[in-house]
Amino acid sequence: MKKTKTPAKTIHLTKVLDQMIEWAFDCGNILNEHLVKSYTAPLKILDKGKQGLATEADLLSEAHVIKKIREFYPEHGILSEEDAFARELKMEGAKADQYLWLIDPLDGTNNFYNKVPFFCVSLALNRGNETLVGVVYNPVNCELFYAIKGKGAFLYRLIGHQEVRVQLEAGKTKKPFSEALLSANLTSKRVEKDLLKRFPEVRAMRRLGSAALEMSYVAAGMLDAYWEHKLQPWDMAAAGLICREAGVKISSIDGEDYHPFGSSVLTAHPALYRELLATLNR
Repeated sequence: MKKTKTPAKTIHLTKVLDQMIEWAFDCGNILNEHLVKSYTAPLKILDKGKQGLATEADLLSEAHVIKKIREFYPEHGILSEEDAFARELKMEGAKADQYLWLIDPLDGTNNFYNKVPFFCVSLALNRGNETLVGVVYNPVNCELFYAIKGKGAFLYRLIGHQEVRVQLEAGKTKKPFSEALLSANLTSKRVEKDLLKRFPEVRAMRRLGSAALEMSYVAAGMLDAYWEHKLQPWDMAAAGLICREAGVKISSIDGEDYHPFGSSVLTAHPALYRELLATLNR
C-alpha cells in the first residue's frame, strides 16, 4: 500500500510574527551587549575565509533563534548563515510544502565588528520558495521592519522617546534620478567597470553594508533603490517580503522574477525601476 504524504500543519501567521519579533528583540539584546563589551575587550571572531567573518555574537544570536524554532516548530526546516557555513550547506530552494526558516542572526557583521551601528537580525518563514512572514530588526537604531504575506509591511521606530509606527507604501509620484538616493556595492569586482560612466546623474550613492536593512530602507522610502549580486537566501527572504508588501519593485538584476533563492536582487522605487534595470543590463 502506498504511503500518503502528510500535509504540512497549518500555522497562524500572526502568532508566528509575534514570536519572530520577540526573538529578534532577544537577539538584538545579545548583539547590543557584545557591542558594548567590544569597547573594552576584543570581540571573539571566527574567520570564514572568503565568506568573511563571524563573531561570538553571531553564533549566540543564531543559537537562541534555532532553540526557539525547535521548541515551537520542531517539524520545520532551518537554514541559517552560520549553520550553513559550518555544514557547507548549499540551498537552491525548498520543497513546495516545506516550512523553512531563513535566518541571518547578524546581517552586517563587518559593520558590527567595526562598531558601525548599521546591522540587523533578519528572520523569515518560507513555505517552499514563498516567504510568508519576515522581520528585520536593527537593535542599535531601534528600527523594526515586518510583514505578513498579503497583510502589508510596517515600520516601528523609536526616535528618542517617541514611537513611530507606519504602514509602508511605495511612492506613487514620479521621481527623477537626479533626486534619487541609491545604494549598491560599486567597488565589487562583480560590477562592470563602465557602469558608472553610463549611469544617470543621482543625488547620492551609498554603500551601507547590510543587504536586509538596505532592502528594508527601500521599502520604507529611506533609499530609492538597492541592488547586489551573489546574495544568499537568508540575506533576502525577510526584506524581500517587506519590499513586496510595501509595493516597491523587486526582481533579480537581470529582470527575472524575484525569489529568495535567486543569486541577485534589485529593488527600487516604481518610478525608477525600469530605467535602472535597463542601465544595469546595457
